[in-house]
Amino acid sequence: MSSFALRLGAAAATATLGCTALAATGTAAAPTGPPAAPSRPGQPNIVFVLADDLGWADVSTGRTNKGSGSGYHATRTVDRLAAEGIAFDNAYGGPNCVPTRAALLTGLYAPRPTNNLYLVGDLDRGGDDTLLDGPPQGLPDGDDALPGEAYTVGEALRDAGYATGYVGKFHVTRTAEQITTDFGFEENLGGSNSGHASQYHAIDGNFNNSVAPALDRFAADYTQQYVDQNIKPHSHGVAEPTLDALVGTDKHVTDAVTDATIDFIDRHKQQPFFTWLSNYAVHTPIGDKQARADLLTKYQAKPAVPGHPADASYAALLEGLDQGLARIVAHLETTPDPRNPGHPLADNTIVVFTSDNGGTPNADNGWLSGYKGELREGGLRVPAVVWSGNERLVDGGVIDSTPIHAVDYLPTFARLAGADLPRGLRPDGVDLSGIWRNRNAEQGARPLFWHLPGYLVSGVRNQHPETMIRSGPWKLSYDYETRDWDLYHLDSDIGETTDLATTYPNVTRRLGDRLLRWLDDVDAPLATLRAGKAPITVTFQGTAYADGKLTRYGAPTRLTFQPGDEVPALLPTAAALR
Repeated sequence: MSSFALRLGAAAATATLGCTALAATGTAAAPTGPPAAPSRPGQPNIVFVLADDLGWADVSTGRTNKGSGSGYHATRTVDRLAAEGIAFDNAYGGPNCVPTRAALLTGLYAPRPTNNLYLVGDLDRGGDDTLLDGPPQGLPDGDDALPGEAYTVGEALRDAGYATGYVGKFHVTRTAEQITTDFGFEENLGGSNSGHASQYHAIDGNFNNSVAPALDRFAADYTQQYVDQNIKPHSHGVAEPTLDALVGTDKHVTDAVTDATIDFIDRHKQQPFFTWLSNYAVHTPIGDKQARADLLTKYQAKPAVPGHPADASYAALLEGLDQGLARIVAHLETTPDPRNPGHPLADNTIVVFTSDNGGTPNADNGWLSGYKGELREGGLRVPAVVWSGNERLVDGGVIDSTPIHAVDYLPTFARLAGADLPRGLRPDGVDLSGIWRNRNAEQGARPLFWHLPGYLVSGVRNQHPETMIRSGPWKLSYDYETRDWDLYHLDSDIGETTDLATTYPNVTRRLGDRLLRWLDDVDAPLATLRAGKAPITVTFQGTAYADGKLTRYGAPTRLTFQPGDEVPALLPTAAALR
């Protein structure tokens, strides 16, 4: 339980947002589908806060990254929640925005039919002369969006009696309207098919068209009252005149999404609420014009710290996000809970903070190799913290090394809400609520999977078609171009420097067999040999996956793949791996 929880007096302080309160009507289209079930006593509120492109070691705490936290960035609130709640140091997203958001919403891995999203854009982001050609993804026309029939965590909680609100970047939708008509959120404040905010500040009280217009209600210029009540209490290391200089300047979108989240909570606290805050920070654009002026001034004056990136604009975006999180937690701690008289909202609320994918070259990825867009650890690992003001909901002071994945949040939130999932729906994730409540609980061992049947070759990133499994300390990946298996022991080699595939052939074979069976289970599509490329001929003995099926070759067999053929995953016998 939070050591900072405040005792509530006759009146709780409520921050002024400096905006007109939203009426429930007029912010979003009415949801379709069956009427919501009545809420049940004890259903906890859930606030899910997602950062965009935050590196594993970008936060200043070391609890989520095995001691490799940033010495330059300041994330006091994340640090506090990590100390008081549960910090996960083996948390994973997908390689970039689209596949992670689809997994978070649906609880399904990318190859599932109602997901089918692997990368932003398409799977041929390597030029026109790559060896292989990525398969189609997303909708039939190639749009990198979920289909309307996809079942989401928003629908699960809405139908369990929750007020459901989405704030900020959504990305995996064809239209902003679908967020409320198809994906279960009763209100949408800012979400659309846009992949980022093309500029972070409003102009004359409006954000540009990369942010859906419902958020403009929170886009008014900074006032003195707003700065005094919402920025100064959470500011550290900035002189008061610098803060006062914000008055009359354009609102930052990070502050606006925080305002919208608090407003949604206040209007729906009479029932259980599920609020998904999807920050635009720290995604590009990054530069002096994008940062809030007070925080930019702070970091421009801050000396670099050896061994850590020191980009003042990036750090300012990150601390602004952290201050928004501070405001939300403070509001939960000081607002009386009408469903739980005598207690603040924090006592029946779970706050989850994480990121969609690993960091970009702007980020601090600590000891990890690779970046956003790659299946290296630096592209996949994310900070993750779970907190509540009530230790019966979330245990306190715990670092948990259980490997967890973005697909786990839907089944976890559904269990907490008492939601009944549709018959036949089997999320790929698992319910984590048991290890949230009890530090001594054990999560059953299970492998995690990633499949990326295409290319992302840009700058320092060099991702080719690959499938990967994480099981215990082991990480095994398969490269479809070279037909190589790479095996790493992450507990002793988190930077993936030493390939052990031939040193431990039995491990390679065991995990490789599990990986191929997973590809078969999800009917994963593979990249095909590009038109104009020479046929590929190999002599092979072992197990192969292609065209939706497994084939076992008990004797050496000559295989030829023509342009247009799926190029298979080939797992040789253990003897051949030595």
